[in-house]
Amino acid sequence: MHYEIITNPVSGSGKGQQISRKVQQSLHQKRLSFHINVSHHAGQPRQIAQQFARQSLTNTCIIVIGGDGTLHEVIDGLLNTHQKSPLPVAYIPAGTGNDFARGYGISRKPLIALQQILDAHHLHWINVGHFVNSHHQSGIFLNNFGTGFDAAIVHRTNTSRVKKFLNQHHLGTLSYVAKAIGVLIHQPSFTVQVITPDQTETFQQAYLVVTSNHPFIGGGIQVAPDESIDRSELELVVLEKKHFITFLGSIIMFAVGKVTHSRHAYVFRGSQLKYSISPAQHGQIDGEELGCHPFNLTMTCQKYPFLEESNHTE
Repeated sequence: MHYEIITNPVSGSGKGQQISRKVQQSLHQKRLSFHINVSHHAGQPRQIAQQFARQSLTNTCIIVIGGDGTLHEVIDGLLNTHQKSPLPVAYIPAGTGNDFARGYGISRKPLIALQQILDAHHLHWINVGHFVNSHHQSGIFLNNFGTGFDAAIVHRTNTSRVKKFLNQHHLGTLSYVAKAIGVLIHQPSFTVQVITPDQTETFQQAYLVVTSNHPFIGGGIQVAPDESIDRSELELVVLEKKHFITFLGSIIMFAVGKVTHSRHAYVFRGSQLKYSISPAQHGQIDGEELGCHPFNLTMTCQKYPFLEESNHTE
């Protein structure tokens, strides 16, 4: 097996470069065939992955070293390039939240994650969320597509000067929590209409709308505890803000991973989900900002092969 490694050296405020060195040293020691491809800017991981997809490589696995955003770009590039036999992907997390690693069962310790890759002998087909908007623009998500509360937190966190400092001291999740307080005070409610094959429901006081591919968001918070990356199914959670006191309780439940137990939370599951939001709200995909828009989305599922053993016992 040959390994093409796509690495983002600046992921996790520099963790990517350190982890890449450890992985290279280990592969050298094991005398395994590999090549390093360094990403220097956003969009490059997608371009590198597309180049590999067009080459019809055999007996090759792409290893991604970076954050969830880097992995997102690679999978997106591969899915949008015609492949007779899809190139399998593996992942060594080096980001801030590393939610995909939690959802899949990948160690956050790089050499253990590498061993999970080397121990894999069979492809593991994971679910990938796919969306299309009203302008026929499409994309994917590996973790979540969020609008409202969580996306506004992502916006504030990513523009915060504190984020880099906390990442360097392995406290990146604190930046998410700290900004949540400000969003809690200033984020307005909005209207969302959810359409499934069986029902249509409208919520006038929505505050959080998240479509999830696995349980985790925000560096380990469980927003969809019953969701699994193995199933061809998505989970949509709508949280309403009706009364401040009861809403505060719901946000606390969100913070401790129990939001689906709130009486103001509504859960929808299926292989196809539709929803529209107005007025414009912040959006995020896998922790990356989408800007502020009114959203009209159709969510579906597709599959992609991973070559990595899962370790949900860690």
